Amino acid sequence: MFAKVLVCLDGSPAAEKILPLAQAIASGPGSTVVLLRVVGNNEELSAAESYMRERAGVFRATFRFLISPDPAIAIIDELEQNPRAIVALTTHGRSAWGQALLGSVALKVIRGAKRPVILYRPRAGTAPAKITTIMLALDGTEFSEKIIPSAVSMAKTLGSGIILVQTLTLAAGVGVAGPNLPTPDVLESSYLQAKAAEIKKRYQIEPAWDVLHGEAGDAICRYVNGMPNTMLAMTSHARGGLERALLGSVAATCIRKARVPMLVYWPDHLV
Repeated sequence: MFAKVLVCLDGSPAAEKILPLAQAIASGPGSTVVLLRVVGNNEELSAAESYMRERAGVFRATFRFLISPDPAIAIIDELEQNPRAIVALTTHGRSAWGQALLGSVALKVIRGAKRPVILYRPRAGTAPAKITTIMLALDGTEFSEKIIPSAVSMAKTLGSGIILVQTLTLAAGVGVAGPNLPTPDVLESSYLQAKAAEIKKRYQIEPAWDVLHGEAGDAICRYVNGMPNTMLAMTSHARGGLERALLGSVAATCIRKARVPMLVYWPDHLV
């Protein structure tokens, strides 16, 4: 699926922690890892060239500089020129550029990429080099299901299994169950069973599934943080302004609390 995995570096050790995962994603024939560094001018480029060349040698990658005052716009423009590329970045860094990445840069890239973005917050160390499970978070809406094709493709690229999860909140259960009505768990498991069967038929891969309980973001993080070598895949519910839409969402909770890599899609642009 991915001809290039574009890894955004800022010169910090934290930014490099996503590289083992990027190598795994690009391990198939015809796929490469490209290290990206956004700099403001040629002077910054010269200062960083030795570092980028050394990192490219260690990780068997090529490297590329982008000169721009706006890192997010530069990354988005690079993606537009590479329709079969996916960008991978950490959400924490130690330089000024890395601190910006924690906020506006990452948000702008997610919004403007027109495809899923790989994110990793390296509090728990280096991203796993082997992903055994793609955990696909759904909420019963068509919007949440727009991540399915990319999640399935990622699973096939990595040789991973898939598990579908949906969260049952306390509020969702109020007034639903009755003597002649199915319980909320049954309703949600029926949805997941049907979706798993649909994915199996369409993509020839058979997902497992599970119903979670509690507030969606916290429930997903509790579940996935007990699953080593897992990637969490979900859409981001873009409903308003950039900061409010993402930072107030389930995706934002997972970006803050999940100790696993994430595949996040903001489907403003449908494919």
